[in-house]
Amino acid sequence: MTKQLKTTDYMVDGWDRGPSGCHPYKRGSRHNKIGMWIMWLFYIVVSCQVVYALSVIPFWPIPVMMGVALSLMFYVVITAGGTN
Repeated sequence: MTKQLKTTDYMVDGWDRGPSGCHPYKRGSRHNKIGMWIMWLFYIVVSCQVVYALSVIPFWPIPVMMGVALSLMFYVVITAGGTN
């Protein structure tokens, strides 16, 4: 069972109206899909850089603490994803 929220619950009135020439947001449009691909590519690149940084730092407590912090953040993101 999913709960559908109305846009009036979380958006201000007039959010979908803009000045002439302004690109209106449409969920699932090509513009939105390209933006999502760019966002996920950015996340993947940053994640690879963090993993690489953890592997090349010579002092072991720093990478361990960074890994613990990242794993806790990952846990929060995963568990919060199921709430509406």
